[in-house]
Amino acid sequence: MHLSQMKENDTAVIKKIEQGSDFARRFFDMGFVEGNKVKCLNIGLKGTPIAYLICGSKIALRKKDASRIRVIM
Repeated sequence: MHLSQMKENDTAVIKKIEQGSDFARRFFDMGFVEGNKVKCLNIGLKGTPIAYLICGSKIALRKKDASRIRVIM
């Protein structure tokens, strides 16, 4: 399952981040690291952006970027 497929208030654990993406390093810097827990807080009206809680910080990602991160529920 991808991060972008989570529903509001769902919690998951990050499994893998696509290494080929330009944002892999940026994801890592924001706390999106394998094994970290992430919670979906809010989904925008048109499905993007999506707000997540990770490492005590609220971070909003575009749906396109969130689809590059695989999670386990």
